[in-house]
Amino acid sequence: MAGNTPYHVPMSHLDLTPTAAQLGLGMGTEVVYDKRVDVSNWTLPPYNRWSFQHVQQMTRTCRVARAATPQPFELDLRDLAGLEPMLECTWTDAFAVVHEGRLVFEQYRNGMQPDTLHLMMSCSKSMTSTLVGIAHESGHLSLNANVDRYLPELAKSALADASIQNLLDMQVGVLWNEDYEDLEGHWRDLEVASGWREPYEGYALPLNQLDYMKTLTDREGAHGTAFHYQSVLTDVLGLCLERALGERFDAAFARLVWQPMGAEYDLVSIIDQGGYPAFEGGFNCSLRDFARFGWMIASGGQAMNGTQVVPGQWLDACRFPAGRLTEIFARSEYAELMPGHAYHNCWWVRDPRRGVLMALGIHGQLLYIDPERRFVAAKFSSQPAHVDAELSLMQFEALDALSKEMPT
Repeated sequence: MAGNTPYHVPMSHLDLTPTAAQLGLGMGTEVVYDKRVDVSNWTLPPYNRWSFQHVQQMTRTCRVARAATPQPFELDLRDLAGLEPMLECTWTDAFAVVHEGRLVFEQYRNGMQPDTLHLMMSCSKSMTSTLVGIAHESGHLSLNANVDRYLPELAKSALADASIQNLLDMQVGVLWNEDYEDLEGHWRDLEVASGWREPYEGYALPLNQLDYMKTLTDREGAHGTAFHYQSVLTDVLGLCLERALGERFDAAFARLVWQPMGAEYDLVSIIDQGGYPAFEGGFNCSLRDFARFGWMIASGGQAMNGTQVVPGQWLDACRFPAGRLTEIFARSEYAELMPGHAYHNCWWVRDPRRGVLMALGIHGQLLYIDPERRFVAAKFSSQPAHVDAELSLMQFEALDALSKEMPT
């Protein structure tokens, strides 16, 4: 896959994955009516082809300030033309590869530019995890403490006696449905409560996350016994984190992670009417900052200037989960698609033996981190389906192969 020819790869098969411009999508009076993107359709295909790069025009957001002095990548650009079929077929908006700390491949598609902030969906969970690790090391947050220690408002909910570690591992016995095929699932209500969309007809629940969480009173099993992917749990985690630190997330994340990491651009997050960030999936950033974050994780939590940002012990724990976690994952609905994996501390562990991590988000968002091979791949996409197993596997397998083949 690698070579010394120019790294910009000509796009092909445009009829398979048309761009937002080709589809005529956008905002404004000059856009044909049925092609206009608005608050009612922006998360749906084909409108997401445009909207994932314009989230600040769709929702309320808060700002995580960039570093005063960014830490740039050293460039060592290479030809990775063998990736073109995967990039084309998976509705890629931007893709970067970092190897040995150098940016070796960078490509923008579908109108995205280096300064564009793209929605990362549930990769936001893994970013939130880094601040949890920092707060845990500093003694502000206990992983063994229950939710109601930090959020007594939830004392009567099914979340109250779940531990912070239960939230991190998605092992909470609360009845909550994230089946994207079920349009009456709880995930639809969370989209409204967390600020993603306006209330739909008949919606009668709160318009902020904390009050919404109070309504989750039905249990489904015991905490700590089964893996069920429930995005609301990361929102609970984020609010516990804010309460434990005594500081809003945007300020804390900027001060403790984003700025020490050397971010080139701001990060923004969707917020609800109470000002609470959508920790579960509402973060947006540039491609290089996404890759820069991945390289920090691959480097044991160190920024490119050598500053220790995230505790190395925390990242080791993320990378090498206990055998019990892989056993629990093997009994989950994800086991067939992702055999041998685990989910721990808001990371998908692709290879628990070697410690290969992935941050994943619906519609094709992906951060692939192989610290042993000093390899990171960052990918933003706007796939039509929430989850497409075939495209996911295509991405995983292509990056597995590329990480092995990268020349030193």
